[in-house]
Amino acid sequence: MLSMDDIKYIKRLYESEGVSIREIMRRTGYHYETIRKYLDMEDFNEPLYTPKDSSSLLDPLKPVIDGWLLDDLKAPRKQRHTAQRIFKRLQEEYPEQLEVKLRTIQYYVSQKKKELFQSQKQARLPLYHPPGEAQVDFGHFSYINNSGDMIDALKLTVSFPYSNHAYCQIFGGENQQCLLQGMRNIFEHMGKVPKRILFDNLSTAVAHMGTGHERTLTEGFERFMVHYKFEAAFCNGAAGWEKGNVENKVGYERRNIFVPVPTILDFSSFNQKLFEVCEKDAKRDHYVKNIQIASLFQEDLERMQAINETPYEIYLLEVRKADNYAKITFDNNRYSSSPKYAGESVYVKASSNTLWILNESYEVIMKHPRLYGNGMESMKWLPYIDLMSKRPAALKYTEFYRQLPDNWQKYLGKQNAEGKRKGLTSLYTMLQKHDMRAAEDALAFAISNGVHDADSVLAAYRTLTSQVQQLQPMQMNGTIIAMPSFTPDNSKYDNLFDREVAAL
Repeated sequence: MLSMDDIKYIKRLYESEGVSIREIMRRTGYHYETIRKYLDMEDFNEPLYTPKDSSSLLDPLKPVIDGWLLDDLKAPRKQRHTAQRIFKRLQEEYPEQLEVKLRTIQYYVSQKKKELFQSQKQARLPLYHPPGEAQVDFGHFSYINNSGDMIDALKLTVSFPYSNHAYCQIFGGENQQCLLQGMRNIFEHMGKVPKRILFDNLSTAVAHMGTGHERTLTEGFERFMVHYKFEAAFCNGAAGWEKGNVENKVGYERRNIFVPVPTILDFSSFNQKLFEVCEKDAKRDHYVKNIQIASLFQEDLERMQAINETPYEIYLLEVRKADNYAKITFDNNRYSSSPKYAGESVYVKASSNTLWILNESYEVIMKHPRLYGNGMESMKWLPYIDLMSKRPAALKYTEFYRQLPDNWQKYLGKQNAEGKRKGLTSLYTMLQKHDMRAAEDALAFAISNGVHDADSVLAAYRTLTSQVQQLQPMQMNGTIIAMPSFTPDNSKYDNLFDREVAAL
């Protein structure tokens, strides 16, 4: 397969410059069938491959070094980092990740400084923005979750400078999956894709900044870019003002759409509402052109290209080893799989809001909501409960038992082996359709009504979760007719039986 750079070059020659296939063959040296294959290709979803090792031992620390050097641009000349000082800081602050010698640091810092200081001399971008172009940036905001806690999150804004219109989508983080998913959501909502999009030098898109405007893009971003056929442009280093329109939009949305602080229970539903909110906001006049933003945005749409009808699946695939409790760690958070995979290697497939654990055949073992934070855990109890119901005697000595809610610990702790088995079987049935909170409520409800057996707990659960409308007591109007009462007399039957017995 050709590299993404070669594919992009061939498509640009044919689709943007009108170069014939024969001329492309002459320029690239590739065969006609090869060129035709990639010109006709519409689906650039990445196939499933086992992740490769990093190409450089310094790669994990390059963002750290880049950040220090960018901060130096604001510092006095005599208080800026030397390569020697950077090497010492890395030894002190990142000793476990530092696997290179001073010489490697000196070479990288030398190249990076040339790039950063050369970028300071670049002229600013012109203020005129043609229709159909876009700018992209992330911004922070806060929201209240279903527990009433104030949570920090990220929103991705895609603005259109010509019309001053913008759309935004919210996510838990700022990773590549969030960036690409937000852009895909907006592309699909518009049914169009901008021909040119301006980005900051975010690490989710740029693997390495070369001299001038040279950029080495990440594989996932480049594949997404070719799939949707847009040109990506990047600001000069430390020159965020070059995408001033989207930066202003990030602040505008935070002050207007997210004030007061919203309560958000589901990101996907809220993202759908954001499209309506952004389009309602566009029904105002442009700050300079004295024409409605929504009208100008129609000109933006007319200059954009049709969206690729093949959806691009956005995910990260990595290998993880499950611990003795069959849990894996991903982005400093823990996720449960299934007891049968304890100590085994599994695949982790992560989208912007979902995480799947897969076996070696890419079959789903467990599905979780993706967590954003540190030290958090998503526990799916079902596979563990099924295992323990077959070995109830060992229940009290397991980590699983200690992680159960208090009322279930106390309840199961008082049962004999058969009671534990039945209790766990009932719990397993409940968790197939509802979460542990429903099981806690069912147990509390059963005990409050004076019943403790597993069948009654299961009946309490069905009562609490049933969607069947409860019948109200019948209300009788008027006077009820009195019915005569009578006393039954069974003596005739007794006499009859006695005669039958005597006849025998």
